[in-house]
Amino acid sequence: MITSSKTALKVLVVDDSQEHVDLLKMILERAGMQVISANSGLEALRATFNHHPDAILLDIMMPGMDGFTTSQRLRELSDTPILIVSAKSQTDDITRAFELGADDYVVKPYDSRELLARLHACIRRVPTTTEDDGQMTLSNGDLVIDPSRHRVIVRQQEVKLTKTEFDLLYYFARNRGRVLTHSMILEAVWGQDSCVSKSTLKQFMLSLRKKIEKNPNNPQWLVNEHGVGYALMFD
Repeated sequence: MITSSKTALKVLVVDDSQEHVDLLKMILERAGMQVISANSGLEALRATFNHHPDAILLDIMMPGMDGFTTSQRLRELSDTPILIVSAKSQTDDITRAFELGADDYVVKPYDSRELLARLHACIRRVPTTTEDDGQMTLSNGDLVIDPSRHRVIVRQQEVKLTKTEFDLLYYFARNRGRVLTHSMILEAVWGQDSCVSKSTLKQFMLSLRKKIEKNPNNPQWLVNEHGVGYALMFD
């Protein structure tokens, strides 16, 4: 039964396993949230359009439209935070999820307290990091970042970034040439007290490099300072 409180956060749970839907529903409702459920990717798209949830918990392994495709379609529809909850724990799967628009990734089995903390972190994230700079476009010729239109041009070709990828890149661009620690990046992009881990940040960096670097394995711009953090190197 959906809570009637007007102030409750509304969460869409998408999973073909009704048993897992019921488990998540219990966890979320005990935390005072409203819950909408969908058992397929198509149902998730309809529910997002009709109910405008504050966040989406999405499984990957579903028949028909799987979670990867669903995430991509959802991202085309809205900027609603997407938290993947899946038993798939391979790096390639996690990276692909981020490339297609997910904001975070939790591997089953999980601790319900961590799940709730990461869900809240996704919801309370500052929409973008662009307001403080007056929407100033940043460019070095080959790389152009336009925050007013959320556009990135790489070597004269527009590159499609997810919302989180754009926020990351713009934060680096505003601090270009400076090594940013893992904690600085996590706080700036995901917010203070975020439960997002260094490994999650690493997956986002891999995804971002694949989209903007000529050779992601030997990056020209997004460089790693081992054990410290990352920096965007351009003039």
